[in-house]
Amino acid sequence: MTRIIPVRKLPIAEPELVSRLALSDDGTVSGFVFDPQAPERRFTVDILLDGLVLKTAHADAFAPECCGQDHSNTCGFAIIIDPDLLRAARHLSARVANLETPIGRPIDLENNNAASVDLRPTGKLRWLGGLRFQGWIDSEAAVTLEAIVDGESVAQARTAGWTHIGGEAVGEASRNVRAFDFHVPQRFADGRVHRILLRREDGEQIPATAVFVAFPDGLAGLIDVVGGYEAERLRGKLYDQLIPASLPLHDYADWRDRFPLPEPQPSSLRLAIVIAGSDGAQQTLSTLETQSNENWTAGAIDGQPLLIDSDAMLEFLQNAAPDASHVVVAMAGVALERNALARIAAAFDAHPDAVAIYGDLDFLADDGRLWPLAFPAFDYERMLEQGYCALLFAVRRDALIATLGTRPDNLYRLFNGLLDRTGPQQADFLHLPGALATMPVFDRAKASRLLSAASRLHLRSRGIDAEATEQRGNFFPAVRIRRPFVRHRTTVIIPTRDRVSMLRTCLDSIAPAIKRCRADILVIDNDSAHPEAIGFLADLPRRGIRTLRIEGPFNFARLNNRAAAELDTDILCFLNNDIEAVSDDWLEEMLARLVEPDVGAVGALLTLPGGVVQHGGVVLGMNFSVAHACTDRVSDDPGFLDQLLVAHECSALTAACLATRRSDYLAVGGMDESRFAVAFNDVDYCLRLREAGKRIVFTPHAKLIHAESVSRGSDARADRRDRFEHELNLLRARWGEMLNDDPTYNPQLSRDGVPYGGLAWPPGPRNPRYNRPPRGHDLPLGF
Repeated sequence: MTRIIPVRKLPIAEPELVSRLALSDDGTVSGFVFDPQAPERRFTVDILLDGLVLKTAHADAFAPECCGQDHSNTCGFAIIIDPDLLRAARHLSARVANLETPIGRPIDLENNNAASVDLRPTGKLRWLGGLRFQGWIDSEAAVTLEAIVDGESVAQARTAGWTHIGGEAVGEASRNVRAFDFHVPQRFADGRVHRILLRREDGEQIPATAVFVAFPDGLAGLIDVVGGYEAERLRGKLYDQLIPASLPLHDYADWRDRFPLPEPQPSSLRLAIVIAGSDGAQQTLSTLETQSNENWTAGAIDGQPLLIDSDAMLEFLQNAAPDASHVVVAMAGVALERNALARIAAAFDAHPDAVAIYGDLDFLADDGRLWPLAFPAFDYERMLEQGYCALLFAVRRDALIATLGTRPDNLYRLFNGLLDRTGPQQADFLHLPGALATMPVFDRAKASRLLSAASRLHLRSRGIDAEATEQRGNFFPAVRIRRPFVRHRTTVIIPTRDRVSMLRTCLDSIAPAIKRCRADILVIDNDSAHPEAIGFLADLPRRGIRTLRIEGPFNFARLNNRAAAELDTDILCFLNNDIEAVSDDWLEEMLARLVEPDVGAVGALLTLPGGVVQHGGVVLGMNFSVAHACTDRVSDDPGFLDQLLVAHECSALTAACLATRRSDYLAVGGMDESRFAVAFNDVDYCLRLREAGKRIVFTPHAKLIHAESVSRGSDARADRRDRFEHELNLLRARWGEMLNDDPTYNPQLSRDGVPYGGLAWPPGPRNPRYNRPPRGHDLPLGF
């Protein structure tokens, strides 16, 4: 017989918490909560108005009152509440979610005498993976910060950049703050967990800390060295994808020694070397004498830098190099790497279909430091506006002789003349990652004049009578190409929900461009409920603006798909309602880029209200995800290798401002509203356009202001994080190979943090590569 012994249930003792609640004049509700017996615990906080839960927050922000001596504990919270809600309520309170333990004292909103304590963060430190860190502090002036790892001062970080924070919640003020980016020394890549904090020069600690772990040359590389099962190596490879490592760009010389390019396969290919120009020719000839490949014949063509004599080149090829099947053309002064010719010959052997080859270059600064000029796979638009690949290239003999028949008189016209008959078809132009040579000093103003004329002549040979305006470049020449504007029926599509003031600003600011291009506007009303919004939307047809009401949860892809199905226009221009135009030619600039039939989408340079770049194109593969380029720059910064001065190709763009043909949109099925309802629908759409053989073009000559996610909020919010991660996993499943090998990004550059901010450690595959269409994987629904 079983005996039942009654057990008395003991009450669970609630922790005795230390907490505080405060309300600032601007509607910021802030406070802290921590358990002195378990200071490592973190709590979720409910914010209540008149006893009803309004918002939930995580108590993980810095709060001086709940920090130990090392300032490591962060248990504060701060959120913004709409002032209208506060005015309509009587009591404000907070509690620990689930436990219902009160936090601080309730605040009487009718007679608020509570202390105003603002616990919004004044600084942030973020580990980007490997040895790289990024962050910001709320400071007007640039300061130098000291990085402390495990109690030891190891590095300094200068707050030389800018970033934009805040503005994610209703009523929350956004602002520009000082940003920093730094690496700690390589000796901390030892596979052990380290702790880092920052302090000012006066010893004051910045309220931000982080822990990190890094492995020499990546975890996968370490497993290869020490030995292990293949499954463990795959685990290490995944770790390296998700937590990539990098080194600072100024360590490039040491990085080159640490990761030398593999020796190329021997080749029997005979090369002819043509040196264009007299000044500096001897320097180029001296580096030819040290080449590992000795199967070549060289000749220098007298003349000014960048200029060529077509007849002299033909004479040299016929008389001095009749048996050379391929020709290397170099600007005088180029200093070739020891194995440059061997790499070129091996690449032609491995890719006999290649018409031309170009490679990366190095730049030697006045102080003797070496910097990488790391290029993308072939970029037609960038070739026209920057001529980046014309200072040193190799070409098949037959293609070169055919181009010389057009009588080019400079290197830019010689290179783009290879495309006079084929147009922007990238398949036969090969890029070699890794420096082939060091670039000489040259007159960039003169180069801009030559490039302007060369690009204009090339486009004319293709039947395009374009304007080419010289600009001031930093590393290379810079030209703005204006193709003839062909008027097509264009509709600007703007989804919205309430937020009348934002929509009004958007519509008023774009009105000059709409009039200039004779475009139409379609405003998509996604369940607006505010009376002011309903009245404003009802009045739009009187102004000639069409509206379309679509009910249901916010699904950005579905809204745009419905709009595309309703319209019969030629061009669709997707535009967020938090966009503000600052000129009247931005739409014309974008539409003119669509004159090229193989351009599938065009995007603009978007800046935050304070002038910090929000979108400079999308780079794939950053932290095995995607990232906006140049968000560490201000709008007048030239960007990495002047890319914010010239139009160039990207793998993807943001649909916050994106122009595309309706026929192309429908041909690829529009945006994927089932898998990418909110995030990555624009990235997926651009990649499917590229899969169909289209080019994606970013132009900095169209510039607008974007108050990013002000209307919808941030994807980092707790209630949206799961959805965001799900859509990110779907993107990885469909386009994983592209995330590992973005042809518009150089494999030698970092894949952590902001693109173009460091050197990949270790570098990605540096094999010769084309700019070929990607291949996506099918994703059956439900998987």
